[in-house]
This record gives sequence, C-alpha cells and structure tokens, in this order.
Amino acid sequence: MDEGDAARRVKLVREALVLVAASAEEQEEWVRRTGVGVDEIALMFDDVWRLGEGLVPRLQAIDAVFSGMTADRTVDHWSVSALAEDEGWERARVLAREILGRWRASAGPSCPFAQFPAPLGKLI
Repeated sequence: MDEGDAARRVKLVREALVLVAASAEEQEEWVRRTGVGVDEIALMFDDVWRLGEGLVPRLQAIDAVFSGMTADRTVDHWSVSALAEDEGWERARVLAREILGRWRASAGPSCPFAQFPAPLGKLI
C-alpha cells in the first residue's frame, strides 16, 4: 500500500469517527461551515464503513486460526516449510484474501489492492 493511500484512508476514518463522536453543537457548526446537509455526517461514516464492512469478523477468524495453531503443539506451525504445507496457513491466506477482495470491491479502482495479487513489496 502506498504511504499516501494509507495516510488518506487513516485520515478519512479518523475524520468520520471524530465527526460522529462530536457534540451536537460541533456537528451543527460543521454542517454550517461545510454547507452540506446533516445526513452527510451519516453518509461520511457509511463511506468508511463500506470500506471495512465485514472486516472485523474476518479478522477474528484469522486470529482464531492463528490461536488454534498456537494451541496445537503436535505440529510445528511456525516453520518455513509450514507456510506451504500447513492447513492453518492456507486458511489464514484465504481469509486475508477475502478481506482484500472486499476492500478492493468496495473501494473501486482507487483501492491500493486493485492489482491484487501483487508482489508483497507492493502491498506493504
């Protein structure tokens, strides 16, 4: 992900959350200052939510896979060879790719993952 794209996304999420968390007076001031309708507060949040929709359960699923791998001491899940051979790693990859695919689909062509799968160096 390009640092500029990441910074813009973080800024968008922060702005939407700050606006939703603001006091009624602050929200009224924002509406007056921007000249938009009150519904823009919700629409701004909706834009952010669509980028992350379904993200938390999938992140929790990846965490559960890794937790299960940690709890299973019968196999070395943390070796280099396990990356290619272990079912847990494959499940985690599938879930991560679903997240990236949803993000790409909701964000459109401007999404930094539009070219996914891409070499890892282009993603981080």
